Formats: sequence, C-alpha cells, structure tokens
Amino acid sequence: MGSCEVVSGRGGLPTVKIVNDAATAEISLMGGHLISYIPKKDSEMIFVSPATRYQEGVPIRGGAPICWPWFGKHPDGGDKPMHGFARQMMWEYGGVKSACANCTAVTLTLKSSDATKAFWPYDFELELEVVVADKLTMTLKTTNTDSRAFTISQAIHTYFLISDISAITILGFEDKDYFNKVGGANDLRHNDGMIKVTGEIDGVYKHAPGPFQILDPKAGRTIHVATAGSDSAVCWNPWIEKSKTLSDYTPDAYKTMICVETCNALEDARTIQPGESHAMTAIYSIEK
Repeated sequence: MGSCEVVSGRGGLPTVKIVNDAATAEISLMGGHLISYIPKKDSEMIFVSPATRYQEGVPIRGGAPICWPWFGKHPDGGDKPMHGFARQMMWEYGGVKSACANCTAVTLTLKSSDATKAFWPYDFELELEVVVADKLTMTLKTTNTDSRAFTISQAIHTYFLISDISAITILGFEDKDYFNKVGGANDLRHNDGMIKVTGEIDGVYKHAPGPFQILDPKAGRTIHVATAGSDSAVCWNPWIEKSKTLSDYTPDAYKTMICVETCNALEDARTIQPGESHAMTAIYSIEK
C-alpha cells in the first residue's frame, strides 16, 4: 500500500516522504516545497541545485517553490522578500487525505500569524495538496479568512531536470504575447513558435493556460504540464552569466534545468473576497 511519513530530511528539515507503487516524492515542510518526484518507471523529474542550503528561513533553490502572495518583486517595492514569504516559512503537515496502492494525497497548510503579518496584513489559509501517483498533481488553494478582500499573484515555480538545455524544445507557448524580463527589461513581445533556449530566458506569458510539453530527446522523454485556475505562465533559465550571480546555484546548473511555471501573474492576479477561495493546479507527467 505504500507509506507516508514525516522524516528528518535534507539538512535535517522535516520532510514528508511518500512511497507507493507508482512513484516516490519528498516535500519539505520548509516552504511547503516539493524537492523530489520519481515515477517508478522513470528517473527524477525535479531539479534541485547542488549548492542549495537546507536551512529554516532560507528558500530552497530548485524543486517547486511556492511563490505567494506575490510573484516577483512586491508591488510596492521595498525590501520585502522576492516571490513572497510562503517559500521561507515552515508549513504544517495536514496528513494523508487519501491513499491507495498507487496514489497518495497529502496536504500542507500555512495560516496567517504575527510572522506573516510582518509582510502582509491579511488573515488567510493557504493549503497545498500534493497527489503522488503516475502523475504528480499540486493544487494551491487560497482562502480569505479576513474581513477585507485581497489580491494575490502566485506561482508554482517548478524546476524540471533535463539532460541538456541546448537540446530541449518547449511547446505550448506558440502565438503568445509575453513580457520579457531579461536584464530587468519589461517589454512586451510576441512568441511565434516553439521555444529553443539559446540564451537567458525570462518570459511571463499572457493567456497561457497550457498544456505545455518539454521535449527532451537525449533523455528519451517528454515532460507534460497541464494547469487549472491559471491563465499565465513563466519560462525561465538564467543561462551562463546570470548563473554566476545567483545564490545557492552553481555556474553550470543552468545546463540541466528549465522552469515552466504555473502562475497567476501580472493581469492574471486574483482578487479573493472574504470567505471565498481560489485554487490553482499544476499536473505533471512523463511520456517515454
């Protein structure tokens, strides 16, 4: 039937370890952060930087960071953390929601507290449900427990492990407008066809609900990404020069990773009324 338990994981951080007949997975409670997913008939799907620190309060470089309640820089600027505070806080393990021989669903939660209100003045409940099966499903549900409406932008900022950045092809972004963020730019461009990465790429794509595919012929597989509750997406790789400046990253790490991120970004930000919720889902699978 498999197993699910909280163990002392990488760096001693409490980690949910899931094993069933379809796959294995690891989710760190620090950041509610998925750091591994391995289907039984394949190899690791998730990239984590070999230089990352596993320390409480320090965002993990790689995996699937939860960017919430803002994506990118805080709208008002200042010194608030990049991509929000959820990825640098300890989440609570909510237990196994359902289980069978080849499927395990678990939940993690983050609720408003004095620590969160130092960054954001609202009451909320954030729930991450992770379903580990022959597909990996991640659903991020925001519930407004405040008396005021609030607006969030967010992302499941997944780093995928690939064989060679120069050899992959990314589908699903054809005929999409996007904001090019490379070098601090913010210019609107249009993408005509499939994406081949030949330099730094940092694009926030409008009206991009997926599905997306990462074709990796050297690895002999295609990674599929499907979404729900999202109408924007990001494709990111830092390439050579930026890799040298990133924290907890190695100069060559860009060669074996690509981020295809499920988002509510820019004009896709969501306003949630008191007592209401919004859910965003990413579904990942591998085709040989």
